[in-house]
Amino acid sequence: MAQNKINLFSEINYNSIPAVNLNEYKSVQDRDNRIQNPNIALGVAISGGGSRAQFFSMGILLGLEEIQEDNSSRNFLNEIDYFSTVSGGCYSAGYYLTILKNRLQYDNCSFNEFYFSKADAFKSDVNKSASIFSLLNNGRNEKGEKVSMAQRLDLEVLQYDSANPENQNKFKTQMLLSDFFIPKDSKLNPQLPIMVANGTAYNNGERFPFMPHIIRALKINLSLAPNKASLSLDENHINNGYDFPLTYAITASSAFPGVLPKTKFGIKNQDKILCVIDGGASDNMGYETLIELLHNDSKVKDKNKKALFIDCLGQGKKAPFINDGKIGLLSLLETASLYTVQTRYMTFEKDVENVLEKYKIPTSNYQVIGFTTLRDYLLTLKKDQAYEDLVAQLKETDDDAGNWLKLHDSFKAELIAKFGLDSFKKDKYGEPILSSLEKEKFKDFDAGKLLMLYEYASHVETKLKTTPKEKEMLLLSGRFAAYLKTNELKDLLVENKGI
Repeated sequence: MAQNKINLFSEINYNSIPAVNLNEYKSVQDRDNRIQNPNIALGVAISGGGSRAQFFSMGILLGLEEIQEDNSSRNFLNEIDYFSTVSGGCYSAGYYLTILKNRLQYDNCSFNEFYFSKADAFKSDVNKSASIFSLLNNGRNEKGEKVSMAQRLDLEVLQYDSANPENQNKFKTQMLLSDFFIPKDSKLNPQLPIMVANGTAYNNGERFPFMPHIIRALKINLSLAPNKASLSLDENHINNGYDFPLTYAITASSAFPGVLPKTKFGIKNQDKILCVIDGGASDNMGYETLIELLHNDSKVKDKNKKALFIDCLGQGKKAPFINDGKIGLLSLLETASLYTVQTRYMTFEKDVENVLEKYKIPTSNYQVIGFTTLRDYLLTLKKDQAYEDLVAQLKETDDDAGNWLKLHDSFKAELIAKFGLDSFKKDKYGEPILSSLEKEKFKDFDAGKLLMLYEYASHVETKLKTTPKEKEMLLLSGRFAAYLKTNELKDLLVENKGI
């Protein structure tokens, strides 16, 4: 594409990105009140962090479903009204909402049941392919055609086969923004929470929340996917923002500078293109968009606007529990991303509280879950000789993949020996699924077992491929972290009925 024909939107004639606003959409509080309380606005932000973010946050979503509201059949996961996601965090939320739209309400099963027993056809793809490695490869399909990242995310995360819409093993419809955003004049009622994937405008570093009114205002009318194929957003080349495929928003949010290609969008009647890159460059937690969504919820009082921030990049990776030994991975992507992340973590909670105060939302109305949740709990546990022996062993262990696999296998064997095979769901081959360990057993984890889980999960790199064993540890650590926050999260579900 000759640079002299198509110019980047320059800062001189660049339209500022419109603000987060819910005025033109039906309220998510109009969803079925058997599954959600219309008097509480609950939002969840999920940070970036590649495949680690995808599976750690997926574990947390599974754990959130296990937290029941007092005196109600509702649970924390059902209650969520808004998702604000960045990069790898988009994968778990996008997958969950795809399953929610297409399967859960028909099969009348929980997300946990689906994920651990009914999802083989859908899960195997997510497991082996929804990694930055396969997306980078821009691999070929069975017909030998180049497959863009947008197509891959559709196929492997959002379960839609654009090359073969009749594929029996995939859902028949593509996820569009119109699945979350329902115009006020529509006859349809909202069924799903609202999900906003966040990118960053390459041209000026501005945060780019993918919402229909923002896409429409910028006159985006086609996508130049990473493989440079021209993919029109609809047949008329006139885009209303609602028919925008979710996969384009996730692709843009995941476009890590220097690793994944910038996502390029065409602008109607202009020979300029808009480039969008990883949302982490402007706000790696998605917290600003989330709080703005809560602020814009006109049906709920400020005192009942609540937020959960899922930190998948957090200080677990930066501060291993054993920090004076040999184990100390430094990953390619995180090293490159320190410019966006390092300073953020020192001030994150203060930043959140400043924005909450600005919008008159009580600063007590939020929680953070991350690897630090496990770490803080580990500090409280009694340490015995077996624990000290494990610390010594880990310090002497060279930091390579083979050693991590051995550590995983011995950890899994210990859990099976302690809790019994009946405490795990089985996969289609009859093998116990480590991440499905019954929640009731978490209270019996000793310091050694928790140390192993924490060290393993927080050392998984933001990397080009996640192994099945790493995925299992991340899912289990996410569920465990949600379990540890049960009481605080239940408090968020309590409606404040005072004046």
